[in-house]
Amino acid sequence: MQEKKESLIVLGLGTAGSVLSVAFSPFSSLPVNISFPLLAAAFFAVIYRLLSSKEKTLKGTLRKTGSHIVHLGVVLLLIGIIFSTSMKLEDSAVVPLGEAGTFKSMGYSIQVTDITSGIEGEPYGGYSGSAYVSTINFDVYKWGQPFDSGQIRYISDFKWQQSYTETYIHRGLLEELFVAPKSVDTEAQTVELYVRKVPFMTSLWGGFYLMVLGVLVLFLSDYLAGKESSREDSLSGTHSSERGSQVNEYKNENKNKSESKKKRASKKNV
Repeated sequence: MQEKKESLIVLGLGTAGSVLSVAFSPFSSLPVNISFPLLAAAFFAVIYRLLSSKEKTLKGTLRKTGSHIVHLGVVLLLIGIIFSTSMKLEDSAVVPLGEAGTFKSMGYSIQVTDITSGIEGEPYGGYSGSAYVSTINFDVYKWGQPFDSGQIRYISDFKWQQSYTETYIHRGLLEELFVAPKSVDTEAQTVELYVRKVPFMTSLWGGFYLMVLGVLVLFLSDYLAGKESSREDSLSGTHSSERGSQVNEYKNENKNKSESKKKRASKKNV
């Protein structure tokens, strides 16, 4: 009854938060405005239950804890999915060597510091290598401040007659930055950069790993419960065996007494 009451309170707070969020629109996405207050209420409710749960046995503690960890993982996973799909930003720009491309909506700018191109790999056909590779080095600035340095590659494969890329990914606590080359002009020394910023990817992956951890804890709880049950069955079997042995001994004793009486009676008749 208490858990049902708490669930209704959490649902009510989340719903009220969603109504206010839609009215004031703190986020740029309607799905986020609706779902975030509900998920935030669920998150704090799960944390509260996880910290306040008390069980007398290790098996019960593991089962409760595992269940709450799975629920927490589901909430974080949903937060990551909603934010990453609804608030993802992406853009592209042609950036010459030595200059910077600015992606204002993301708060990042990327300066290309070096472009080198050449044939690499084992000889193939009439070529001295298997692919033509352009390597681009760059510096990343976030809100005008130095942030990171990276490298990407654009590879044209002679054997398979196709092109593919090696990308740059920076995973932070609140967002993920992805940079890839769309094309490279070796004569003009320019590269077309594709840049994508995805928020809350850490929440998505963290939620997934928490779900796995919770399931493992539940498996451990079931394993301990199975061992305890088998031990109780073993003890019950031992007790039953002892009782059966005592009954048999009692029957044999009565049987021996009866036979002894019969023998004495037989002797008297003789």
